This record gives sequence, C-alpha cells and structure tokens, in this order.
Amino acid sequence: MGLGIGGACDGALGLLAMTGVAPVAPVVRGLRVLRVTASLALLTGMLLAAQGCSSVGGITGAVAGVASASATANPAVGVAVGIGVKAGVDESINFVLRYWTHEEQMRIASMVGDMPVGQRKPWEVRHEVPYDDKQGEVTVVRAFSTPLATCKEALFSVDAPPDAKTARPKAEAPRFVTTVCRGSDGWRWA
Repeated sequence: MGLGIGGACDGALGLLAMTGVAPVAPVVRGLRVLRVTASLALLTGMLLAAQGCSSVGGITGAVAGVASASATANPAVGVAVGIGVKAGVDESINFVLRYWTHEEQMRIASMVGDMPVGQRKPWEVRHEVPYDDKQGEVTVVRAFSTPLATCKEALFSVDAPPDAKTARPKAEAPRFVTTVCRGSDGWRWA
C-alpha cells in the first residue's frame, strides 16, 4: 500500500485523515445558503414595498421556509417554519392594527366628550409609523343620560386620502354613528 489519498487505509475518514483539515463542502454550502437567504430577504423587501399588509405574513413565511429548507436540506422543516413564521407575522400585524383602531376610537371619544351638541370638528390620528394614518370629521348629534352613565351620540367620517396621481377631489366620505359614554377614567367608546 502506498501513501496518499486512499493509499493509507484512510477510506473511512477520507481526506480528513491525511491532511488534518476539515472538508470545505459544509463551509461552501453555508455560504450558498447565506447568499440565497440574503437574496430572498432583498426580494421580500421589494415585494413588501409593492404590496399591502395582507401579504406580508405569506411572503415572510415563504422566505423563512425556503431558507430553513435550504439550511437543513429537509423540506418538512421548511414548511413547518414557513407556516409558523406566517402565523406569527399575521398575528403581530393584527395586534398593531387593533391597537391603532383603539387609538382612533379613543381620540374620537375624547373629542366628542368635550364638544357640545351640534358642534362639528375635524379629527386625525397620526401613528408613530407613518402608515394608515386616519382623519375625518366628527359631529355631536345628541347627549343623553342613563342610570349608569352620561352618553353622547356622534356622527363621524373617515376620509380617504386625496388621490395624488389624478388630483381628483375627494369623494364624500361615508358617515358612521357611535356612542361614547363618560366613565370614571374619561370618555370611552361604548
């Protein structure tokens, strides 16, 4: 038997037994996965800029699933990770949207509580993240008392932002009715 690759009975360990250096294949594969993941993240960012919130969870889940499947070489892991990430992102977005809706309701309720019957005022809510800001107009229609609380009824609108591309005037916003009541901690949406 001669020395060298395959000659010194190194068949079970391969090149590692002869050189003492780890094989390069796992490092190259890891770099490939990293490059694919970075490319997918860039593509995700571009798609998110073009899409609305409803597709964020699906796109993020797909990217995470593909990256996980590539890293583990197991498609089942990729599917499980993709589904989990999509569910987590969707629920996070829903939580933020519910919080923003509550913020808008609190703003309208506090305004209505301070206004006399018949008064009309504009309202607006600007969120920390400049997305889905709302504005409109609120009018107090009537005030009434019950044995439990003092309440006011109001009409409010949620105006659409003006169409900047066509410079068309805004269409008349639909009106909604709400009741707000005074509690121990101020006026609240009923």
